[in-house]
Amino acid sequence: MSTLSSARTTVRAELPSFSFGRALALLAGTVVVGVEALLTRTELRRSRRQLAELDDRLLRDIGIDRSRARFEADKGYWA
Repeated sequence: MSTLSSARTTVRAELPSFSFGRALALLAGTVVVGVEALLTRTELRRSRRQLAELDDRLLRDIGIDRSRARFEADKGYWA
């Protein structure tokens, strides 16, 4: 084996291999995580809105008062 071909083999072994399939899988995973986060935030917002609509009797049943329910309902989408 010549010195040049030996050097090429060594350089190729040290470079990270790029795989289109792996890149696509990473991208798909990132998209899935983003969609899950979006769905979680949407559900949280819906739950907070429903909490704000409960009457005082139902709020007492779950152990919170009107001011705490309003505080939770007024939180932003990101919170």
